[in-house]
Amino acid sequence: MFPILSDGVEKMLIAGILGSEGKWQTAGIISSILASKGKKVSVIDPAGMPGINSERISAYVSELEKNNIGILILKMNTPEIDKFLPDDIRFDILVCDRAGSCKNNKRAYSDNLKKVFSKMADKGIAIVNVDDSDLIKLLEGMKHRFITYGFNSKACVTASSIGDTVYKEGFICCLQRSVSTRDGKVMEPQEYKIRLETGGFDCHNLLAAAAFAIVNGIDPNPEDKDREVKQISNNLI
Repeated sequence: MFPILSDGVEKMLIAGILGSEGKWQTAGIISSILASKGKKVSVIDPAGMPGINSERISAYVSELEKNNIGILILKMNTPEIDKFLPDDIRFDILVCDRAGSCKNNKRAYSDNLKKVFSKMADKGIAIVNVDDSDLIKLLEGMKHRFITYGFNSKACVTASSIGDTVYKEGFICCLQRSVSTRDGKVMEPQEYKIRLETGGFDCHNLLAAAAFAIVNGIDPNPEDKDREVKQISNNLI
């Protein structure tokens, strides 16, 4: 699931969550799922760190690696990118939830988006909200591996149930087509039930977090380890 270095230590996975206010909730859900699997996760928000700059972020990343943190989740607003993003950082995963400020300054947003994507690792994966037409237009022509989520037939990860079931029984999402995980394992179409302790979650944020877990070979449901996963018949894809 995560690369092993020659000394037997896992290489820290670096993930960026880029977008509007939804990135806070998305990061929290991802962190909860990974922590339930025993993964050491660090979530940082440069906007809430006084005096932060690229040098301090780089030093912070180095310290996390020394302390055997498995996953770093970096929450980003596009206006902050030039200020804190180190030249040597490489994202294994980028999550783009919504274009956000794109409507106000499309050119600046597009330029910053390209800067972030230029820092993806060679085998990096972008997880994007296919329901956001502004975001999809900005990503056209980019040659990266994309995993999509949303509420339409084009999405790799979508919802099987919404409404009251999100709050009472858990959130049921489904993988609509086969995808390969980061370590090359093929995940076949199937459903996942994410149990929620509280309500008030945005469905797109839940789908983004589920997609993140799936591409890392992790069952998004942190509690019911022995459940049977319902396979989706091919004629529904």
